[in-house]
Formats: sequence, C-alpha cells, structure tokens
Amino acid sequence: MRHVYICSIRVPSFCRFSLACCLVLMLSHSTGAASALAASGLLDGETVSIETVHIEGLIHTKPETLLRLLPRSVPAEFTRAEVEEFERRVRNLSLFDRVQVTRSDRNVTIDVEEKITLAPILNFTSGSSVKDLNATVGLVEYNLFGTGTHLGGQFNYSQRGPNVEVWLSQHSYEPDRWAKEIKGAYNVNGIRFADSASTWTRNRIGGEVELKGPYRYGSPLRYEVVVKVYHELINDEQGGQRSPDGYYVGMIPEIMWDKYHWHDLVPSGYRIGLALKPGFFFGANQQRHEVELSYLQGIPLSSTTVLMINSLAEAVNSSGNPNHSLLIGSIAGVRGLSDNLYRNRAQAYTNMELRHAIQVAPRWATQGVLFSDFGAFQSFTGDGNVRDWRGTVNIGAGMRIIPTFLSNTLLRVDVAHLFSPSPNSLIQFGITQYF
Repeated sequence: MRHVYICSIRVPSFCRFSLACCLVLMLSHSTGAASALAASGLLDGETVSIETVHIEGLIHTKPETLLRLLPRSVPAEFTRAEVEEFERRVRNLSLFDRVQVTRSDRNVTIDVEEKITLAPILNFTSGSSVKDLNATVGLVEYNLFGTGTHLGGQFNYSQRGPNVEVWLSQHSYEPDRWAKEIKGAYNVNGIRFADSASTWTRNRIGGEVELKGPYRYGSPLRYEVVVKVYHELINDEQGGQRSPDGYYVGMIPEIMWDKYHWHDLVPSGYRIGLALKPGFFFGANQQRHEVELSYLQGIPLSSTTVLMINSLAEAVNSSGNPNHSLLIGSIAGVRGLSDNLYRNRAQAYTNMELRHAIQVAPRWATQGVLFSDFGAFQSFTGDGNVRDWRGTVNIGAGMRIIPTFLSNTLLRVDVAHLFSPSPNSLIQFGITQYF
C-alpha cells in the first residue's frame, strides 16, 4: 500500500603543488552536520521503519520532487546512512535555506524553508581591463513546475564579444532517473595574445545534449556524457595565417566522486571529477581533444567558518591552433591575471578561500573572505607555437552580502594583489561566489 504524503531538498612546480593539494585534501576527513533523524538515536548500520512522510514549508515545490530522492518508496526500512544521504540530496537541490528531518516513531517530518527561485541573472565580474569584463543579463527559473528543473536564458559579454545561451536542465539527484540537459549557444570571442599583434574574431554557434546517470544510493560515483556540436567561423583576422572554418563534433564522458554537501555559508565534503573530451573538427581535419581534472572541497572549521578549495587541471592536444585552447585569467583562474590573453595548451590552478559568516538578520548574512589563487599555464603564441610554463600567484581579501532566501545570488567584492607573472592589483565585483 502506498501511503498519503502530507504537504504543508614536464610539469612545473606550480602544477605539482596544485595536484598534490587535490590528492591530499581528498583523503582528509570532512563531514557535514548529521541529520536530525540520525541524531535521534539511530546508530550506524541500524535500520528504522518509515511508514509516512510529512513535508512542511513547501510553496511551489511538489512533494514528489523530494520524495523521489528517497532510495525506495515508503513504507520501507532505511539505514542511518540512507537518511543522511537523503537530507544531503534535498540540500543540494539549492531550493531551500533550511532543511530539517525529524522522526517520531514510524513517521518522518521534512521541514524546509523555500527560496525564491525565479531570479534575474545580473552577473558582473570585473576583468583586468574594461574590455575584459564579464557581464550577464538573463532570467532563470531554478524550480520549473516545482520539479527542481532549471530553465534559463542569458545575454553575456565575455571574451571581448557578445554571447547568447539558453538551457533546460533536470537535477541529477534522483536515484533511478537519467537526468537530461539541453543547451544552445552563440558566441563571439575576440582572440589576442600577449606577445603578438595577431588578432581575430572567433564565432561559434552550436549546442549540447547531456545525460546524467542515475545517482544511486550507497555510492558517491556519478557519471554523465555530453554530445557537443558547433560551427566555427573566423572573421576580422589581422596578421598571421587565417584559420579554416568548420564543424566540431565531440563526445564528453565524465565521472565524479561526489560527497559534497552544499550550503549557503558553510559547505562541506568534497567532489572530484574527471572529464575526457575527444572531438574532431571537420574543415581542417583536426583532432580537438581535451582532458580535465577538477576538485572542490569545503572544510568546516566552525558553524560559521569554512576553508574552501577549488582546483582545476586541464590540457588540450597540441594542434598548433589557438582556437582550440584553454583560457585563464581573473574571471576564472587567478584574480588579477589579465583576461582573454593567455590561451593555453595546458593549465592548472587552485583557489583557496577562508570564509567567515555573520548572521545579521533572518535569512541575511555577511561573509568575510581571505584568499589566495595560484597556478601555472603553458600558452600559445599567435602563430600556434607553445611557450614554456609560467607561474602565477596572488593574495587578497573580500566581502560578501548573502541573502539566503535567493537561489545562487549574492553580492561579492574582492581585492587581489597579483605577484606574478607581473605585479597587478584588482578590485573585482560579482553576484555569485568566485567558485
């Protein structure tokens, strides 16, 4: 019988150090707060019988959106680990700024406080020059039809050109569903170099279809695959030899080990991912492959303080074509580093932030941040040659104002001083966390 649910979530030293941080921190022990159900007397390995589930606090979210995150339908037996994993999945939907799970005999109550999920996208991140800023205007619904599905569209100025993107994405926390995402984009990117007068404009129009495998209980292993296609056109070339136009087709398998617990102020746990991106560019008969290793961890130091680490190491096959390259700068990578300038064959960087939050009002908080970004990169020249590795490092401090009732929205100000490859100071603004 199905019960009724009552509703009332050569590698240089910089690269070696960055990758070592990933491996060492992945082995460190970091746990979030245990669920209220586990704290009420349920021991490791012990099971509890649950017959009914009551959900309180929902406004637009359907009860089934949360209930489908359970490993099995009630009535059923659940272990402490399964209950804690269920609460983590509810939190990771990012739809609620409070989630409490409590048990009374064979009944469970889920009490949530729902965020405002229809939100404008008004992102602004200052770059190292006015031309290199990143500005976005758009609209996104994070909870379409109460299902946790994202629907959005945005206009973005980035890489010295206009970009348009639309997407529809299901969340990936149901244990028995292949989540789907479809995305379309048009990009105009200005290509330039630090030591060459060669410039051109790269235009791309294309899309992606992504399938995310069922996220089963009992294992943090996640897997997904993306099919990506785009048409590339080169315009306004000055200096050098014109690159050919063509079509790209690629398939991106990715695996992740996900034990990350999302939280507005104090995330915990870690997530590591590996993506292989084989592809082929028709028109130049060119192989365009890429590999990416990513790592994210939150280490809570108190109920309001957390040490955050974000690392990325990636490389492309050296085709001698800067149109197939990686990008590092202030917008993503190392704050204070020139944007849209270093187009790289390989790069690695780590962002470290010590965040301390103060609750100033119900559902409002301020957060002070001390940070350091460091990394290394191997850039292309304008004619497609590859330079030696260069290192980069900064230190800085920042402040965030966080309205926890809004999904994925805050006010961020960071002040960074870059020491290498050339001294620079930068004040950066954003409407999301840097990572």
